[in-house]
Amino acid sequence: MPDIRGMRHLLLPACLFALIMALGCDEDPQIHSADEPVTQGGVQFEVDDYAIHYLELTDSRGDTIEYPDPLLAVGVTITNSGEDDFVYNPPHGSREMSQARTPLLFPAPTTPEIDWEEFTPQYIGGVELERGIWDQQIQDQTNLAAGDSISDYFLFEVPESHQSQLVLSIPPVMHRAELPVFIQFDYSEPEPQGPPVYGVGDAIDFDGVTFTVTAIEQTYVELEDSSEGDGFSNDPVLQISYTIDNSSGEAISFNPAHRDVSGNEGGVVQSLHASFNRVRFPANTTPKGQQERMNIEDGESIDDFTTFELPDQSVETATYMLPASHFDRSGRVRVAFSYEPQDVEEPEELQQD
Repeated sequence: MPDIRGMRHLLLPACLFALIMALGCDEDPQIHSADEPVTQGGVQFEVDDYAIHYLELTDSRGDTIEYPDPLLAVGVTITNSGEDDFVYNPPHGSREMSQARTPLLFPAPTTPEIDWEEFTPQYIGGVELERGIWDQQIQDQTNLAAGDSISDYFLFEVPESHQSQLVLSIPPVMHRAELPVFIQFDYSEPEPQGPPVYGVGDAIDFDGVTFTVTAIEQTYVELEDSSEGDGFSNDPVLQISYTIDNSSGEAISFNPAHRDVSGNEGGVVQSLHASFNRVRFPANTTPKGQQERMNIEDGESIDDFTTFELPDQSVETATYMLPASHFDRSGRVRVAFSYEPQDVEEPEELQQD
């Protein structure tokens, strides 16, 4: 099973002017456009590209490290435009985010004139990887002779989808000047990149075990209650149904972990900006037809489903994910689906009540 990792360092909103003053400089900073390279302290910076990634990395032992949350990667080309050598120390190992030492990201000011004593950026969380190395990031100190260039990537949480202008702040430790470099660039939320994502009805093979999401529907789920008898959920749920077909030549263990709703086990539904909770039922209540821990013999298949709270109305697409370790395999199920809220009609039994 992949090791599930993630480490986020959030910088609390603060007055940018106070941070600038703490660097010992009394001049106002300038926000530059990404249309042209920006030079400060004899070092030139150019925002190249950006992308949203789901990262799966390999550590020094060969283990797979999975970061299930999407990350925004911003690429920057760094050129030594001065006459002397410049040593680039990548800031990726930083344990604290600061204006003086690490790249930061925030939505651009909405007015052309900025009162730096009052302006408070709403920082987008920077991300440091807890384990594993992403080969797009520079890890070692690099000496740049005059005219030499390198490209590096910096990781952040995914901005809100309505953001259209972002500012990348490049700290003084990455150049020879006193002030951070501010570069504003256009932002339009891109399609995520990463491991294969399948669709509803696709048969996904895991070494002889086939997993297929057969249906995603908004419905009232039928319940079995040991004390009160049969009934239905009080509210409609998002029900994700799937089939597991074992053709591996041996029995496999299946543990759906439906009762673990903490998010540490079992399936999850996630959009770029939110995760959606599995439905919590009382201890004596079970969705009718939902499976429990069992063995699936060779040549057999089982049908099962997971229930989630309905996503917010702003969600248009989401992804269902399930660690394949729940059916004795490695890897992860990823099935994308579109979502549109529906008016779900109550079952007749609830209408009568």
